[in-house]
Amino acid sequence: MPSLTIYLLLAQKEIKRGKAVKADLEEVSRLRNQGPYYDMPWELLLVGVGLTLVAIAMISFHRWWKNRHDDPSPAALFNAISRKAGLGWRDRYLLWRIARLFDLPTPIALMLSKGTLRHYSERYLSNHAARGHLRSGQRLSRIEAELFD
Repeated sequence: MPSLTIYLLLAQKEIKRGKAVKADLEEVSRLRNQGPYYDMPWELLLVGVGLTLVAIAMISFHRWWKNRHDDPSPAALFNAISRKAGLGWRDRYLLWRIARLFDLPTPIALMLSKGTLRHYSERYLSNHAARGHLRSGQRLSRIEAELFD
């Protein structure tokens, strides 16, 4: 079955010769809608794009999973160190609150030096003593004893 381009070329030659061209409009319309290219369904294209995105996501997740322990976050590092030091979750939370209150980069800074812990503990207790945080003072003394004695 000849394509539309062949019909058009033949029609151009006939017009140049001066002959009248009788065209079957239905056949020309059918051939024009058929087109010289293969019409791929949109669903197939979307499935292909979707599979490509899923493959990229799986590769990215695999690389992240493999490298997730290379550089631990400050919070994970603090939790690991404070657990090794024998601090409970309340003590860890108290150190975390003090570090956040005084804009320390990490609560580990409080665990490095007895003077640093004592300085920020006193500042914390002076700001919060009016609120009835007497147990916090006892807990901070216990933390200091556990870490540095």
